[in-house]
Amino acid sequence: RGRRVAVLDHADEPGRKILISGGGRCNFTNTGTTPANYLSANPHFCKSALARYTPADFIEMVERHGISYHEKELGQLFCDESSKQIVRMLLDECEWAGVRIETGCSVESVAMDEAGFDIRTSRGAYRTASLVVASGGLSIPRMGATGFGYQLAAQFGHHVLPTRAGLVPLTLGGPHAAALATLAGWFGLLEARLLTFDRVVLGALAVGDDLPAVADRMEAVVVALDRLLDARDRAGTRQQPAGEAAL
Repeated sequence: RGRRVAVLDHADEPGRKILISGGGRCNFTNTGTTPANYLSANPHFCKSALARYTPADFIEMVERHGISYHEKELGQLFCDESSKQIVRMLLDECEWAGVRIETGCSVESVAMDEAGFDIRTSRGAYRTASLVVASGGLSIPRMGATGFGYQLAAQFGHHVLPTRAGLVPLTLGGPHAAALATLAGWFGLLEARLLTFDRVVLGALAVGDDLPAVADRMEAVVVALDRLLDARDRAGTRQQPAGEAAL
């Protein structure tokens, strides 16, 4: 559309989360991505985004930049060398399009009128007709992730649902961790089953899922536990619920 674009990034360098993803090799897309892979109260929310820019579009750009990659499993694509190649690719694309990137630039306030947006930042003021918020989520706060995007959405009248982790790691402590210490670094099939917790059956996870798949489906467990803890708090007791969840 021929518009001038400025990217305001509060981090000191661009793409910090990209650099650590995939163990430093960046799992940059998944060929099997569909709307069914997303958990949302509005299942249609992601359809337009996935239709307008597909995994094949990103793969074409990766190949155009001569970045070699491989598929690990279930359509997950990783760089053969380093995630730095993906950051460099994106920066080159921005440079070719005339995009100006301002790092170390924190947004302090955003105001809107009929003509557009006034943006106040730690590095001065901006006036723009269009504003795209690409703030990411709350994951990895130590890398600078914040709830700014949610706050801005609420400021402009959007209803923001309570947030919770989309991926939940399986962790063990005490005697369970000691008993399984010899399996450190081992990857294989896992059979997981959740038992009754405080007379509420959380359900059973599928047999034969690998660890990432089980972690993904643990989101449903987090929701159930949230409800249990909310009910306990409303009852006015801080005692541990009867029973336990077991894997």
